[in-house]
Amino acid sequence: MNTILKKLLWTIYFQYNIIIWLIATMIGKNVSYNPKEESPVNKPYKKLKVNEKQPIIERFETLNYKLLLKEAESAGKPIKPIKRRKNKPSVKDSVYCPKCNAPHIYLYNNNGSRGQYKCKVCSTSFSEKNRFSKDTRLRCPYCNRVLEKKKTRKIFEIYKCTNSKCKHYLDSFDQLTEKQKKEYKSHPERFTLHYIYRKFTINFKPLSDKSPVRPKVDLSRIYSSSHTLGLILTYHVNYGISARKTASLLKDVHGVSISHQTVINYANAVGQLVKPFVDNYNYDLSNQFCGDETYIKVNGKWNYIYYFFDARKKIILSYNVSKFRDTLGAILALDSTISKIKNIPKNLEFIVDGNPIYLLAQHFFASHGIKFTIKSVIGLT
Repeated sequence: MNTILKKLLWTIYFQYNIIIWLIATMIGKNVSYNPKEESPVNKPYKKLKVNEKQPIIERFETLNYKLLLKEAESAGKPIKPIKRRKNKPSVKDSVYCPKCNAPHIYLYNNNGSRGQYKCKVCSTSFSEKNRFSKDTRLRCPYCNRVLEKKKTRKIFEIYKCTNSKCKHYLDSFDQLTEKQKKEYKSHPERFTLHYIYRKFTINFKPLSDKSPVRPKVDLSRIYSSSHTLGLILTYHVNYGISARKTASLLKDVHGVSISHQTVINYANAVGQLVKPFVDNYNYDLSNQFCGDETYIKVNGKWNYIYYFFDARKKIILSYNVSKFRDTLGAILALDSTISKIKNIPKNLEFIVDGNPIYLLAQHFFASHGIKFTIKSVIGLT
């Protein structure tokens, strides 16, 4: 009897695999035997070494070549465009002096055709990758060496101090063990000993007044009564009932015929109208705030929600949702929190976990004149 039962079970299992293979062949997709896991994938964040010190920013003087030409003409020494010889290479029309903005007709080929130029108006020597190509220059805060641009990422550029005699580099090297020093000689890319600064390139102004977003549905012109709207918000928002079940409840219990899409539209409209009141509420806050990220499912996909709240008053101040666990999400979450503080205190402090994205966000706000301290607590709960 047991032998017959085993043969039947094996036959059923074999037929099941044939059916799955046929379905996959007909549809053209791989059919998974096991259902998808509902739990989010707990990916560890990328550990970055973020230096607390900001670089020394050196700003350059900019001139106007038109004013310089007028001054030279009034002094009796007019500056005329360059007359080039036939055997001399010409300067491209797109090249101009980065200091006084003089066009190519006033620029010399200072070293033949190897890319170095000299301006006849302001006597500035430069190349396309010259230090005058930008209005600022970054220097190492430890040795005053000019930082070199190494890499470009999604929202920032990476600058590095390459001075082998830099105090920061020497101190970092001395902290290594003998085993690590031997490994550093053969694999220096595994260590971060030099000073590194990340310059943000995102077009985002912190603490800016955002224009209010008007909802698509004008609640003053809806056909439903205010009582019906209150029932929709009570069921759908307060009790977390789905839009379809809310519409069914209104039909079965209250006799109100309404679609599930209308329930969603009403809830979204009320949410957009209420949010400015929540953001501009007169909060009585302390100077210490705590934040972390956690998972949230949006349209069937896992996202991250950034929570920040007053560590003493227990008031939730930020609840931003992002697809990624990155620096931009941390910047938006901190911006939403700081914007609710009337007068930013000097001893403003944020308590977060060991994720370095908050240290990078601190550098971003510091570059805009907004300073605060970050206290990292490993295993923050």
